[in-house]
Amino acid sequence: MIKLRLTNNEIKRKLFWSVLLFIDVVLFIEALSTNSIGACLLVMGLSELIYFKGNQSLFGKFDAKRKAKRAQYRKEMLRARNANRHNQ
Repeated sequence: MIKLRLTNNEIKRKLFWSVLLFIDVVLFIEALSTNSIGACLLVMGLSELIYFKGNQSLFGKFDAKRKAKRAQYRKEMLRARNANRHNQ
C-alpha cells in the first residue's frame, strides 16, 4: 500500500479548494431554496472555477489511477479481441 505524502504547499492548496467546494455546495443549496438568479449564477461561476483550476489539486491522484485502470482494461480487451479473431 502506498502512503500518501503531501507537502505543506499541496495541503494548503487542497484545503483551499476543499473549503471553496464546501462554500459552493452551501451556496447551491441556498440558491435552490431561494430561487435567486444571482446566487445561481455565482454558483455556476464558482463551480467552473473549481472544476478547471482546482480539480487537479482535489482529484488529480484519483483521476490518474482511474486513467491507468482504463488504459489497462483497454489493453486487456484489445488483446482478448485480437485473440478471438485469430481463433476464428
